[in-house]
Order: sequence, then structure tokens, then C-alpha cells
Amino acid sequence: MPTQKTLFKNVTEAYTHLLAALDTAQSDISMMYYAFDSGLWSARISRVLAAKAQSGVRVRLMTDGFGQVLDNMRNSLDNRALVRDLRAAGVEVAIFDPDGHNLTKLNRLHCKICAIDQQTVFLGGSNIGDHYPTWDDSNLRLDGNLGNTFHDLYDYVRCFSKGYQTTPGSVPDLSQCFAGDARIWLTLPKQRQDIRQALLALIREADQAIYLRTWYFLPDQEILEALRSKAEQGVEVNILFSHRTRVRPIDFANYIPAHKLAKSGARIFRYIPKYMHAKVAWNNHGDVLFGSANLEGMALRNTFECCVLVRDQDLATKLRRAFEADTRSSFQQTPEIFRRRSAPKKALSYACSLATPWL
Repeated sequence: MPTQKTLFKNVTEAYTHLLAALDTAQSDISMMYYAFDSGLWSARISRVLAAKAQSGVRVRLMTDGFGQVLDNMRNSLDNRALVRDLRAAGVEVAIFDPDGHNLTKLNRLHCKICAIDQQTVFLGGSNIGDHYPTWDDSNLRLDGNLGNTFHDLYDYVRCFSKGYQTTPGSVPDLSQCFAGDARIWLTLPKQRQDIRQALLALIREADQAIYLRTWYFLPDQEILEALRSKAEQGVEVNILFSHRTRVRPIDFANYIPAHKLAKSGARIFRYIPKYMHAKVAWNNHGDVLFGSANLEGMALRNTFECCVLVRDQDLATKLRRAFEADTRSSFQQTPEIFRRRSAPKKALSYACSLATPWL
């Protein structure tokens, strides 16, 4: 039976469904997030996690050590208290801190996953925090016979963190890793760039249209050339990204690859109303790559990321409709738009573009 996919374009709706699903857990809850931030939503979720742990469900939460401080710095002390309270209630909380395996402090945990028993998984762009419902984001729920794959992935990723065994634990064959009919792709720093390869394959297999929706847009040269080649062949290349992000140099740097693509015939949209934090790509065949990885070098090479690849034409249609609706709240970057930018702004874009390997 095909895995059921539920798309959430509204973060509050995603959180509401997550709360209800957590309350149904019978045996295992495994959660991985860059940030689990103190606030109303984390308090509501924490109450359910604590109750489930006390009823005998194994509840595990792994969150990134940097994320707990940097995602919302004013809550960093409250986040420490939140972790203490969860542990006191019986929740197994791991703070991810990369250690060994040729890793550095920049190789952070950026996944956003909640696996519930063997039948439900939530994943996508949103961490847990009260600021995320104020952003535009996309999340996905999978329901079906998903097995233990995501629980096993929790064990595997945790082993790259300080304080745990130095040899990564058991995990399904990463070259054939599935949960139901969803194929799982990972970025493992210094080891695997599977998400990047899956994205390249999705682009190259498109023969009518390709859509990309991303928070950061800083494609490497190979991905940029693959997109330009498709546009020049007459394939519709459609890209939407956040006009403003939390890292302002990126907002100037992304004018350069966007301009190159626009000259090749791609449609490039800069989303204006608020932060647009989604990370999803799809093509005309209904191949959808959905998860935590932004379209930039850090996510595709240097941070721990997880995406699923599904072939689902109905999901692709819903994503396309949402994309086109959001273009009406965006401005299109055309070659003329870039040419009309002032010389200082162009210079700043080129300077930030040169600095992107360190952003």
C-alpha cells in the first residue's frame, strides 16, 4: 500500500498534527532538530513527550548544541532549563556536538525529523519554536508501514556526537534506504553527499519542468550549470527563494547565480512578505525531494541533513500550485533587474559571492 503523504504549508497546522500524532505513540518516538526552542509550542510538545515517557514509551530527542543557542539567542538559558526538565521527566535528550570522524565544529545537525512508532514521520523545514509559525515553510507527514528506519537513523547520527561510541551504529544500507515507498537520502559530512546527487538526478531527468523552493540559494557550479543547461534546452526552470534571510551576505550573493540563470531563460522569484524557509525540489515526472537541505554548499556537503525522495504526482501538483500562488507575493529577478542595480550593489553581490564558501 503506498505511503500516505500530507503536505503542510502552514507551520501551525503542522505542529497541531504533530501534537496529535505524538499522543498516539505506543512504543517509540525519535526526534532530531537543529533547535528545540523554549516557548508555547515546545511547552505543549514537551508535556506530551513527558507523559509518553512516563507511560513507558521510549522518547528520544536530539538537538544541535549550536542550534539551541544560535537559532534564538534570547532563549539560550531557557533552552538549557527545558532540556533539564525533559530529562527529569524521562525523555532521553542528546545535545549534538560533532566529535571524531574527521569532523569539525561546523558539521552541525540540521535535520528536522520526528518518527512515531513504525507508521508516522514528520519532516521538512521547521524546527520547533514559536517563531517558525511566523515564517513561510513546508513540512511533510508520511503515514504507512515505515519500519524502524528513522529510529535507526537516530542511533546512527547520534554516534557522530561527543559522548557516544566512536563507531557509528547499525543502519540500513544507505544506498537502499527506504521508509515505505519514500527513499531516504542523507548528507553526512566528509562521507556522503547523497542529497546533492539526488538533486542533480532530479534536475537532469526533467524534460518539461523543474521547480526549486529554498531558503538559501547558492548552488555550486555543477548544479548551476545543470539548471542553466535545462533552461537553454527549453525546460521550464522555476526557482523561488527568500529575498531576505538571517544571513544578509547571502541575500546579496544569490543575485549572481540568479542572474546567470535568468539570462539562460529560468524564472527566478524572490519571495518578499516574510522569511521563506522551505527546502523542496520536484520535476514534471512527479519526483519530489523534500527535507532539511538548503540549496547551498554547507547543506549539501558539510551538515547532517535528511531528505526523502518520492514519486507522487499529486504531491508535485500541490507544490506547484503553492509555488505559483507565492510568485504573486514575489518579484521576478530578470536580467534587466540585475543590470539596473547600482554599481556599489553589484560590487557587494560579487564580493559576497566570492565569500560564500565561508558563509
